[in-house]
Amino acid sequence: MAIPEDTAPGAAGRLSAPLDERVLVAGTTLRFVLLLALLAAAGASMIPRTVWHLLASSEKADLLAACSLAAGIDPGVPADTSFVQSRQQPTALEECTARFAQDFTGVALGVGAVALAAALAVHWLLPVWRTRRTKVVPLDVMDVHGGLRPLLDELVIVAGLDRAPRFVVDPASRGTGAVAFGRPRRPVIRLDGGLVVTADTERARFRAVVLHELAHLHNKDIGITYATVALWRVFLVLVLLPWAAVGVDILLVRGTADIRGMYAPFNTHAQVLGGLLVLAVHLSRLEIVRHREIYADLMAARWGAGAEAWEKDAARPPSEGGWRELPARIAALRHTHPSPALRRASLADPKALFALKALPLLLAGLAADILVWHLGALPYGLLWLNAVLVAGLVVGIGGIALWRAVLYALLTGRPVPSGWSVGLWLGLGVVVGELTGPRAAMNQWLPAHPEALLLLVAALVLVMTWTAQNAAWWLRTGRGRTPGPVMLAGLVVPVLSYASVLHWWWFLGEVLTGGWPFTTSGVLASYDLPGLPPPPSDIGPLWHAVAVLGLLPGTLSTAGSLWWAAVLLWVLPLLAPVVASRPGRGPDGERPRWLAHTRPGSTTPAPYGPGRLPAAGLAGGVVCAAGLAVALARLRVADLGAAGTTGPLRLAQMMVPALVICAAMALTAFVVAALTDSGWLTAGLGAAGVTGLLGVGAAYALLRAGAGTGPDTVSWSLSQDVHVPYAMALGTLVAGLAAFAGRGVGLLGRRVRAGRRAVPEPRSAVRSAPVEERPLRPVWRRAVQAAAIGAVTAGIGATALSVDVSAARGQASRPATVMLDRSTPAPSAAVSLLQHQAWAAAGGLERIQELRAAERAYSAAFIAGGKSTTNTGFLRAMDRVKRSCAEIDRATGRATTYFTVPSTAGQRMWARLLTRHRAMADTCRALHTRPSTRTAGAAGTARQNAIDSVDAMFYWLAEKGAIRPK
Repeated sequence: MAIPEDTAPGAAGRLSAPLDERVLVAGTTLRFVLLLALLAAAGASMIPRTVWHLLASSEKADLLAACSLAAGIDPGVPADTSFVQSRQQPTALEECTARFAQDFTGVALGVGAVALAAALAVHWLLPVWRTRRTKVVPLDVMDVHGGLRPLLDELVIVAGLDRAPRFVVDPASRGTGAVAFGRPRRPVIRLDGGLVVTADTERARFRAVVLHELAHLHNKDIGITYATVALWRVFLVLVLLPWAAVGVDILLVRGTADIRGMYAPFNTHAQVLGGLLVLAVHLSRLEIVRHREIYADLMAARWGAGAEAWEKDAARPPSEGGWRELPARIAALRHTHPSPALRRASLADPKALFALKALPLLLAGLAADILVWHLGALPYGLLWLNAVLVAGLVVGIGGIALWRAVLYALLTGRPVPSGWSVGLWLGLGVVVGELTGPRAAMNQWLPAHPEALLLLVAALVLVMTWTAQNAAWWLRTGRGRTPGPVMLAGLVVPVLSYASVLHWWWFLGEVLTGGWPFTTSGVLASYDLPGLPPPPSDIGPLWHAVAVLGLLPGTLSTAGSLWWAAVLLWVLPLLAPVVASRPGRGPDGERPRWLAHTRPGSTTPAPYGPGRLPAAGLAGGVVCAAGLAVALARLRVADLGAAGTTGPLRLAQMMVPALVICAAMALTAFVVAALTDSGWLTAGLGAAGVTGLLGVGAAYALLRAGAGTGPDTVSWSLSQDVHVPYAMALGTLVAGLAAFAGRGVGLLGRRVRAGRRAVPEPRSAVRSAPVEERPLRPVWRRAVQAAAIGAVTAGIGATALSVDVSAARGQASRPATVMLDRSTPAPSAAVSLLQHQAWAAAGGLERIQELRAAERAYSAAFIAGGKSTTNTGFLRAMDRVKRSCAEIDRATGRATTYFTVPSTAGQRMWARLLTRHRAMADTCRALHTRPSTRTAGAAGTARQNAIDSVDAMFYWLAEKGAIRPK
């Protein structure tokens, strides 16, 4: 928080920025929150793993790991295949893991409490340490003439602080700077000895330095900054270093070389993710601190601080980029203060506080993705909360930066940022985290299909582009004293929309990084409707399309899946006609009130006219209705299954309208975006939303009209006729992608037309075309407003109805094991050997020994019965036989519930062993209840067969290498 000596402001020149940088929230606090949440989640995830590794019995830990191998799970396969393998024997796997599990939750909670207490202690003691380390003295000791105290009191009043800080002096320091630290209720400002000595001769410098530090206190910088520092230091020492040491032990020391090599990808990814966490937190924290230094400079200048000390740096303007400046820019990343030239330039123009920088955005995306990994231990029922939290941090950070950049562009007459680059850098950070961490690749070095991660990038590009255009509209039309509330309300929509995509990704889409794991027959079977094509029948293209549609975003219809959030992307643009220009406004529109406080005398361009959106949506709705009529007419004559079965008809009548509506929304968005320049995405989505609403109504009317015709009559309702989540949520996302395509075609068409002209049309003329739209007449304006209100009301109403219905019907999730491809690849020879060894170690050998022990007891009783010469001896032998029968039943039952052998040949032998032991148990009971020569002979044969099967199983396991031969 200190001002370096060579950048302390002087008194002569008074500089003030052309606009108030405080017009919107800075966003640095939210970035601090991301860092704190990341450290807290990482600590909650790393501490239990470290404690478990240090305290757990290695023997039981090995047996716990053997459970998954014994279940037939191949550690080298993608996540979807591993999931299918884990669900093949769920009961046996659950029993095995429960048997060898070691719970150290209490110890982990205790360690976490100690770490939290240590962080609080460090936060409390940091001011004391900084004070004693430099051996500071009270100000009165150095201020022998008493001239500084009144000046400092005056500066505190100028800063408007409720609580005056304690001023101390470091007499050993020859510098002329200062630093603010301490706790929020007990702030301290330490003045360098050189600053105090020169206070009389350089009074202006002294005032500027103190005002800068008071600005930090006014902006409440020290509280969250030092809280982050305390938590970061404790996290490094008590959490990260032990966790890294444990990770190195697992990666390089623990276990055999084969086992370490088998799990090396996962463990390496985990270590790399820990290193990226350090990098993200460290660089993000320094970037935030540098930003806050510029805010403190501007605040000090606003309070009257001069800028003479920056004059000598005026000849060296801040770097504008370029490869030659790259080393200096990299070196600047480790500094806590911006360059003197940048600070001097920011006093005249604070564009650095409004600029969109790639590195902070990339680090935000990376930190959020690391946070996702560490939040994986939370209950699955809180998936929606995880999605909202992560989306709120990612989209909130990028969205605030984007709103500030759009505002600065509007006020300075510069091009408004498109927003797609913000989404691209955020998405790149997410992709880096996914590829380097273990979440996407799991126990592979790279996922088989990393291109699937582009879905997350596309979602971020979509919502950030929408945010930029939405910000441009509302900043031009807002009439409040500050645009802050409008910005917060406008960010809720992209946050929830991206959260819905994240929820779908974690629930269903993440497995796409391993390829397409679903089967058409499996997806159809998951609907549990009678008469659908059974596998492996010849399934036509219609059912393939239905299967793919049933897995895309928007198809999870419960309220917790947040599918309804995508609808808001077109509902909000439709509100534009309601707040559009009123009669009597000038061509530039009514000047927003917040603008007078931000930059007096400036204006903003009028927003694009929204009156054409309902008309474009109506035209798209007509096309959609026509397409629905044709599609449903074809369905009436299509062969969709056996006569009398309603499943195919019901599914087709639900999905085909959704396909048509999505296509119509995409077409509408494509055309509107191609013909629109300013706000092309919001305009395209708004028109597409109207098209979707009309399509839903048309589909409902057409299906109701034809519901009672034909032999396959079905009872219908709104949510069954037209699945609103499928049609509207998925349609909105598809329309957004189509709008991007339409924008590209439109730009290409403009370039082609401009190339054909003798004098190319200026680019500025193209941009200003939407601004010159002729105002609507009052009658038409009221009609447009009414239509917009009606469309918004209908959209919200239909969405609310669908959320209520889908939640009441409990459409939670279709069984994943039915939809996924259940064919699994054969394991390698090394993995097969480990699986057989694990099968024997985790309980297979123990169960064989139990069967052999029961055999021996039974054999002893059987022989004793044959050798008995008295009735008493025979009865005693029969009692022993009875107990042996029960023991055989118990041992056979335990063996039956155990895992199947992880190979076909081994399982045949195991099944034969179990069959012979059940036969031995049956003949044993027959011998006990009806002792005779015949039952004795049958029992003897069955006993020998069982003994032979056990011996054969032992021999096979030894030959396979699963056990050591004796």
